[in-house]
Amino acid sequence: MDYALRRADEVPSFETNENPVPTKTSPLGVKGAGEAGNVGALAAITNAVVDALSPLGVAHIDMSATPEKVWRAIARRSEAETLGMCAGGRVQITSGCSALRR
Repeated sequence: MDYALRRADEVPSFETNENPVPTKTSPLGVKGAGEAGNVGALAAITNAVVDALSPLGVAHIDMSATPEKVWRAIARRSEAETLGMCAGGRVQITSGCSALRR
């Protein structure tokens, strides 16, 4: 294995402090920051799915990569190869439609 995640005994200890400062623009004094941490994860997961399917010739899948979209991408690539339409090409799946890129 080239890389392993750190275990708890390998991470240095640290202390955290809180400094709650209510905002004046919200009736409850709360601030919004809920989506900032997960925005990049969506693209990373979709890219990982496309990367996993690249040996099968799949070049693109729109978010969200539902099981149906993944199976359709694989099936369309197989269908295109059977018809002799993909000599070295790649299948692109967008909004339920397929297009061949050469």
